[in-house]
Amino acid sequence: MQDFDAVYKNYRSFLFSIAYQMLGTISDAEDVIHDVFHLLQHKANLDQVKDLKAYLAKMTTNRCLNLLRSARKRREVYTGEWLPEPQVSHFDTPADKVMTGEAVSYAFLVMLDLLSPLERAVFILREALEFSYDDIAPIIEKTESNTRKIYSRAKQKLQKDIPAHPQRSEQVDLLADAFLKAASTGQFTELIDLLTEDVVLVSDGGGKVRAAIQPIVSKTRVAAFLTGISGKGSFLGEIYPVMVNGQKGVLQVLEGKPKKVICFEGSADRGLIQTIFIMLNPDKLKHVVTP
Repeated sequence: MQDFDAVYKNYRSFLFSIAYQMLGTISDAEDVIHDVFHLLQHKANLDQVKDLKAYLAKMTTNRCLNLLRSARKRREVYTGEWLPEPQVSHFDTPADKVMTGEAVSYAFLVMLDLLSPLERAVFILREALEFSYDDIAPIIEKTESNTRKIYSRAKQKLQKDIPAHPQRSEQVDLLADAFLKAASTGQFTELIDLLTEDVVLVSDGGGKVRAAIQPIVSKTRVAAFLTGISGKGSFLGEIYPVMVNGQKGVLQVLEGKPKKVICFEGSADRGLIQTIFIMLNPDKLKHVVTP
């Protein structure tokens, strides 16, 4: 029989990537991976599995589909905007460098919520993990032709062509640095100059802390919102540069606890901030390690 520890070591990161992209939460992804390996450990005929990677991908995808279908119902009564749980890492440890290298961009995760659970599975396997249609079809128990149609339908639903993996660039770093400076000093003039006219700010408090219930749209309104909350002490505490899903972002820590994680989607053609994502929900910040 194949060595279970070796299988775990070789495939855990790959399966976590599927689960996290499917579910958008670290805790749920870890629970799925735990269940998959628990079942695998008690499977007597593992050596008879012809393609172990595809077999594990199918197990993980099926569990995620079941969870995602029930999660979509829960999100219908969620207070305010629902955003994925960010993967936050620091710059100075080997483990964080590995996480950054395997990251999927935050804007990509947000965009995936436009898709149905099955469309999301196909799109992730094809776009982010680069599976062939032949490989995806048995995982979702569809024909290759149907798999292609599902992928095509998913592409039509998505309004933007956002890369699955983070694009490291000086542009994103500059945008993050500008926000870092503004939040630290309370002076937002320089940052406001970097906003597109149709910039969107989305915040997720989950009903646990105060946050904007609806997205805030336009340069004027976003500027007024940021200036207003800053004047009320919303950025008190320590402000740190961090990596958020493989791109530079901002972490606010207050009294030793993570208070906000902020990241951005840049406008590729204009070099400006197109979208600001602010995570405030404490349930989605519990995996964040403070400096």
